[in-house]
Parts: sequence; structure tokens; C-alpha cells
Amino acid sequence: MKCATTVYEVPFFDVDAYRVVWHGNYPKYIEIARCALLEEAGCPYQVMEEKGFFFPVVDIQIKYIKPLLFKQKIKINAAFVEWENRLKIKYEIRDLDTNEVYTKATTTQFAIAMPEQITQFESPPFLIDKITHWLKEKGS
Repeated sequence: MKCATTVYEVPFFDVDAYRVVWHGNYPKYIEIARCALLEEAGCPYQVMEEKGFFFPVVDIQIKYIKPLLFKQKIKINAAFVEWENRLKIKYEIRDLDTNEVYTKATTTQFAIAMPEQITQFESPPFLIDKITHWLKEKGS
């Protein structure tokens, strides 16, 4: 499955006194990867907004496998799982050098038509088309 990969080095302000990443920072890492994936697929948030839609996260699941540490270099892989009726993305956070999996996660988002704030139970055609085209182009 085609994914977007983001490389990141854990900064000091993300860790606790033990130099372990505080659990509340993982959603930030996931957001960085999600933005990179949407950008690469041609559907960045600004395009979604221009088309009249917001895509709030309605569910997030995180499985902490091993703690991330200060100065650790990681890669965050993000891949589309579902996009026709909702936007579901899966993530893996891996050590950059060993490729060992440290965290797995998924997020789910729904399209909200703006400014009426009406939840859509089908994704907008532009989103479906962009993601489908990007996946075909990348051979997935």
C-alpha cells in the first residue's frame, strides 16, 4: 500500500523528565504525517476548505509499542485505508535506523459541508478522485 513518509527527530520539548516522549505528543506526530499524506495526494487541508469542506478527526486510536526517546530519529508512515465514505488513515512510527515499529495508529475523519456544518456520509467526489488517481499513479 502506498504511503507518505515523514522523518522527524524527537525534540527536547516533547519529552518528560525521563527523556521519553509524553503520550500526548503522539497525535502531533500523526498530524504531521497526515498533512504530508494529504499534500502528496493533492488534497491538502487548504484545498478541502476551498471546496467547502472541513474534515475533523472523529476517532483516533494509538497503540504504544515502545517509548520514543529524546533525539531519536523516526519516520512516520501514513497510508489511506478508506476514503469513499470517510477518511481513515493508518500510521506507523518506526525508528529511522532500525526500522523497528514503535507506534501504530489510525484516525478517522468525516467531511463536514461548510458553512452549514452538515456531516457528509459520502466523501466529496474531488477527494475520492484525487486519492484514487494518486494511488493508481503510484502503482498501489
